Amino acid sequence: MTDSAPATTAAQSSESRGLSLRSLLRNKAATAAVVYILIVALAAALAPMLPLVSPDKQNLRARFVAPMSQAPAAAGHPLGTDQLGRDILSRLVNGARVSLSVGFLVVLIAAAFGSALGLLAGYLGGRVETLIMRITDVFLAFPFLLLAVVFMATLGPSLKNVVLVLSLTGWVEYARVVRAQVLALRNIEYVKAAESLGAQAPRLMAKHILPNIVGPTIVIASLHVGSVIIAEASLTFLGLGVPPSVPTWGMMLATGRDYLAVAWWLSTLPGVAIVLTVLSLNFLGDWLRDAIDPTLGRS
Repeated sequence: MTDSAPATTAAQSSESRGLSLRSLLRNKAATAAVVYILIVALAAALAPMLPLVSPDKQNLRARFVAPMSQAPAAAGHPLGTDQLGRDILSRLVNGARVSLSVGFLVVLIAAAFGSALGLLAGYLGGRVETLIMRITDVFLAFPFLLLAVVFMATLGPSLKNVVLVLSLTGWVEYARVVRAQVLALRNIEYVKAAESLGAQAPRLMAKHILPNIVGPTIVIASLHVGSVIIAEASLTFLGLGVPPSVPTWGMMLATGRDYLAVAWWLSTLPGVAIVLTVLSLNFLGDWLRDAIDPTLGRS
């Protein structure tokens, strides 16, 4: 017990050094990613207070205004307008609110649910572990997006159903990784010593196991947000996501595809927003992975 405490403290100290601001600034890609994500998140959060046109306001006299146009109708529309004269910049910012909200909410639910199941499977073992892992195998037998399409086609398009379905199909990776971590941690000396001293399972999991699975879970979550944003955009593009009245990047892609020949920006700008956001989240996830556990990046 006495030897394990310094080791744990040293590991936590090493982890905190890896996650320092200096470490982030050394990684130019991760730094740029954090700056971009902060800008997008702040713009999305403050959208109602920004001096932007309402995303639903139509002006048929200003249809298909190109970005940075000098035409009189372009006043107040730096990124142009769509087929109904709605402001593209306003719709991009408000679309970010929906896309990021769905991404982070789904990841929060999936991470909590999947980690709890993985913790139970790894710690309890036996029939509980077998049952949970067989369920994960069933989910893994089908492509993630295919399952989401089937569930959304059954439940119908709505923002609530998108969050529910993507959470239901996204917990599996957390369960598998957490279970593997718990199985490894159960064989560590200080965990065995705590068990031999009569530590109750809830206390042992909360004190000795949970703190050690937070790092890998954060890494998975940072990468998972990008996947969820793409999945939401894909479902909406297929007409199975959020209702058409809700401005999202996926909806802008779907409505703009019919006007690519005359208004390339309707689909290009939300597409660029999705690509930059997902790439930034992936760069951030890669940095977190290397900072928390450098061996993961070399494996």
